Amino acid sequence: MCGRFTLTKEAKQLAREMPDLPVEPRLTPRYNIAPSQPVAAWIRDPAPRMEVFTWGLIPPWAKDPAFGMKCINARSETLPEKAAFKTAYRRKRCVIPADGWYEWKRGSGPPPHPVRFRRRDDRAFGFAGLWEEWHDKEGGMILSCTIITTKPNALAKKIHPRMPAILREEDLAPWLDPNTPLRDLPWMLEAVPSDDFTFDWVSTKVNRAGVESPDLIVPAAPGEDPSQLELF
Repeated sequence: MCGRFTLTKEAKQLAREMPDLPVEPRLTPRYNIAPSQPVAAWIRDPAPRMEVFTWGLIPPWAKDPAFGMKCINARSETLPEKAAFKTAYRRKRCVIPADGWYEWKRGSGPPPHPVRFRRRDDRAFGFAGLWEEWHDKEGGMILSCTIITTKPNALAKKIHPRMPAILREEDLAPWLDPNTPLRDLPWMLEAVPSDDFTFDWVSTKVNRAGVESPDLIVPAAPGEDPSQLELF
């Protein structure tokens, strides 16, 4: 799964690293983005633009917005058939900018220790996502999104049996385009190769969803020898 991620770039830097998509100039660095919090994402409406969403997709038919906490992730293999995601998969796809994501590695005992995956060159990238609109009886609206997950590459598999689906640069525009044939989407969601990525052990402060600080992404000792941790 993907239950926490980072976007530590200033708006100008993100714009330089992802020049084909417009960046909201008020965007600020985030070091511990958690479900139910606001996240930035690109949609196409009809041109690409950046919008703010609540993380946790709320389908239009949900009776309560709390339903979104069940939908922070969507498995790539079942998108066309899951009621919460199949409509958005066809017409409401988004790209969620990030420069890292956290996972927790379980060893011989608790607590699991966090690691942060990132590109070796520290550049930003885009998660494949879906978005929806939810309306309450009073006419209020919530924009929400989910991050798609896929089978892990060799690196991610050392820590967790799933990883976020990361879009290759050439797939950003087709993924956003609602006219892209559905048959062309599944291969975009396959795991990116391990070569360009690495991970760091980071502080257990990450475990608290309300904590936001640059020191969360500073590499730290895991508290035990990583070579002794069992792999999945």
